[in-house]
Amino acid sequence: MESFFLMGPRGAGKSTWLRSHFPDAHVIELLSEQKYQQLLANPALFAGEVRAWRGQTGGDEIERLPQLLNEVHRFQEEKRLHFALCGSSARKLRRAGVDLLAGRAVNRAMPPFLPEEIGAGFDLDQALQNGLLPVVWDSEDRADRLSAYARFYLKEEIQAEALVRNRSPLGELMSSNFRIGCFRLSGHEGHRPFSDGVGA
Repeated sequence: MESFFLMGPRGAGKSTWLRSHFPDAHVIELLSEQKYQQLLANPALFAGEVRAWRGQTGGDEIERLPQLLNEVHRFQEEKRLHFALCGSSARKLRRAGVDLLAGRAVNRAMPPFLPEEIGAGFDLDQALQNGLLPVVWDSEDRADRLSAYARFYLKEEIQAEALVRNRSPLGELMSSNFRIGCFRLSGHEGHRPFSDGVGA
């Protein structure tokens, strides 16, 4: 298997997919604050974990510590190891100016649910109202979960990256159009993952 990036919005199911398809892989979970702080203070610990495992290695939320990609590249070259690297912001990786593995990893993207994945439980009205992100669709209260997700997105993905200065107009736009971004009724062939390319 080739190394790959798997990018998509948070809550799309990337981590679940990674663990179900690579149950024997060693996954370095950067959403864990303890793990993140350890590797932030001493990135060499990453190399130690990879050497100790010697098998398939996964990295979740790799954009939190993009400098680890230098070590990934080195292990690919020296040990011919393969990596599955998940993340929710390809923009952060590009803006970090780090080694993106120079074509040594395939780029893939995971969209929200497709209607055929949901099957008989698919409801067009619900899909249009709340979108098809798994974290929202599988919730008992989809409207509340979508609202919380949208607030999180505004704070973490937009304000934190300083892409906008005024949240109010964007917030109004998000409240009316956010669901559309979560809903893809067509435009993909096959089943998740993957679509080609890393998302914006």
